[in-house]
Amino acid sequence: MNALRTFFVSAALALAAITAQASMPSFGFGDLEQSLRLTPEQKTQFDAAVAATQRALLSMALVGWQMKDRLGAELAKPRPDLDAIARAQDDAIEQTRPAFKEARVEWARLYAMLDPEQVRVARAYVEDRLEMLERATRAAAEAFARKYQQQQ
Repeated sequence: MNALRTFFVSAALALAAITAQASMPSFGFGDLEQSLRLTPEQKTQFDAAVAATQRALLSMALVGWQMKDRLGAELAKPRPDLDAIARAQDDAIEQTRPAFKEARVEWARLYAMLDPEQVRVARAYVEDRLEMLERATRAAAEAFARKYQQQQ
């Protein structure tokens, strides 16, 4: 039970870290905007896409904090209901899905407006962000593995 509790607490902490980062005001979009050298029409769409993304990330942060509270309440029980925890995760995904869909639509609109050089710049930006995410995920997994082994 102790390993299971450690897993869920670690998951909650990871979620809290992600949501805290998501609620930061800067997402690196300023660098992207500058690199793309947008036309006025593209700039309008870029602003719409960034605003939609910020709303989606804020939604994720708020839902994440709610999920953290639900997870804490469930783990405080003598015998936590793992199905209730899984349902809470499903609920969180469903609550944030519309906001992320809106952001995706806004970015797709911008992408359709980009010229080939701007597409290259945007692709490099996305690849860089994916590498950052991969490093963060790997670090979190390694930290969890160390913590788990220390408890064994």
